Amino acid sequence: MAYIEFDNVVKSYGSGDAEVRALDGASFSVERGELAVVLGASGAGKTTALNILGGMDTATSGRVTVDGRDVTAESESELVEYRRADVGFVFQFYNLVPNLTALENVELAAQICPDSLDARETLEKVGLGARLSNFPAQLSGGEQQRVSIARAVAKNPKLLLCDEPTGALDYATGKQIL
Repeated sequence: MAYIEFDNVVKSYGSGDAEVRALDGASFSVERGELAVVLGASGAGKTTALNILGGMDTATSGRVTVDGRDVTAESESELVEYRRADVGFVFQFYNLVPNLTALENVELAAQICPDSLDARETLEKVGLGARLSNFPAQLSGGEQQRVSIARAVAKNPKLLLCDEPTGALDYATGKQIL
């Protein structure tokens, strides 16, 4: 059995004539340690698939398992624990806390995880060692994106989900981060 099984997943919004299917029978599998990339046109359901895989949204039907755990059958409290301990997210729009420094944003995520990495060292690894005390508004878009990446990585998650993780980065920095 693969580490991730996304089996015939449907995600619908609305009903009747107004129903929109963001996902319509999507299926894929990923082995442990494998890097998988989901490609598609804008509006194809990539973010929806990541949100369901990460336990932030629910499937209308189908089944999602991660390391043998049926994410689609979990209660809300089980999903909270899954997101907290097992999943790191790099969001398309960063989702940084504006009144926390770069270091505090990363520490916030690291503090809720049992085997987290050092926040300062993680920020240094993404090239932000000199920007630890800066607030998000004092950082460029690319720097904010690197804080978001550091925050996700510092959790030391079993599963790292990235929604356009290098979109705000130049080619060389994006290559370095990946």
